[in-house]
Amino acid sequence: MFLGISVFCYFEVVLLFIVTHLLLVFATYLYVYQWITTSKQEQKQAMAIKLRKKTLASGKLSLYLDSWDGEQREYEFLKLYLYPRPKDALEKEHNKETLRTAENIRAKRELLAASDDNGITPAFKKRVNFFDYFEQYIKGYQKKDVRMFACSLRYLREYAQTDYLATKAVTENFCKGFREFMDKHPNLNGETPYDFFAKFKKVLKQAVRDKLFSNSPAQDVQNKRVDKVVGKDILSVEELQLLAKTHCGNDNVRRAFLFACNTGLRYCDVKVLQWKHIHGNSLQMTQQKTGKPVIINLNATAQRLLGIQGNPEEVVFTLPSHTGILKVLHYWKSRAGLTKTVTFHVARHSFATNLLIYETDVKTVSSLLGHTSLEHTQKYVRVVEALKQNAVNRLPEIEL
Repeated sequence: MFLGISVFCYFEVVLLFIVTHLLLVFATYLYVYQWITTSKQEQKQAMAIKLRKKTLASGKLSLYLDSWDGEQREYEFLKLYLYPRPKDALEKEHNKETLRTAENIRAKRELLAASDDNGITPAFKKRVNFFDYFEQYIKGYQKKDVRMFACSLRYLREYAQTDYLATKAVTENFCKGFREFMDKHPNLNGETPYDFFAKFKKVLKQAVRDKLFSNSPAQDVQNKRVDKVVGKDILSVEELQLLAKTHCGNDNVRRAFLFACNTGLRYCDVKVLQWKHIHGNSLQMTQQKTGKPVIINLNATAQRLLGIQGNPEEVVFTLPSHTGILKVLHYWKSRAGLTKTVTFHVARHSFATNLLIYETDVKTVSSLLGHTSLEHTQKYVRVVEALKQNAVNRLPEIEL
């Protein structure tokens, strides 16, 4: 019995030794794995950017940056060159200044890499003039609504009241103030403040991608679309007839405006309308704003307003600048005795509203306007209902 207990104790000690040994091996393995993982992460975070030289066929040395983040290697050639064997003091000075410039670039790239890893905007980017950045964005923007960005920048300058706007000054409160400023601006109405602020927010999003901001300061700023197509901005058929009979200082502006009242084309589309877009009694073109095709049947009035047909690539209406057009329209409507606002945007509103007044269905109106959704057309339905209610309210009361 004593022998049995001794054997059992022996096996128990051996088993305990084996388990302890396995635990020790596992702990050592875990420690080594964590050390290797941490080292790799540190290597990745601390991106190594080296300044290197490459000998060209001409004999000069080309400077480039060799970047390694622990996983991928990238090269950036700086277009800076050194003399391999400087012959005089001038060439030596050139090499010295060039190396200093290249080293500054290398240090800046390293700072940017460290900032990206830690979600930090570098101090030098906080001092960038946001106006300059906005202008560069506009220069590189290729779509047709580029004028909207330019207008947004113009009102941003007016709001900021300065020629230098540091990115660090573009805060959430600044963005809120800019939105409120446009809402109260006497020259802006309807959806214009919404549109301009939307462009401003789009530039800020790109600035985030370009690391000027860690996140957009306008991200949480509300930009509500105002449904504001009021009756005073609608020209009735009678008022259009009055304009048609009134002398206008520029016949092209007159014909283009009345054409827009009969087709609903935006100013940007009227301006680029060419004879190749006219097919008999219909108009087929791609809208500048949306990029969507639109087909509009031309009534007899619209066809007469086109005038004598020209070459396919010629514009139908030769118009002055946008400012010049506004001056002509203002003079014209004043001469006709109208006090309402008269712009190409009003022409589009008038086209839609008059169609609905004459009981055209909403879906057809939406198609003619080139709207992407019936939601955009519903505002004109509400305008017509309001006009009908006002007409009823103008009836004299009958005493009972």
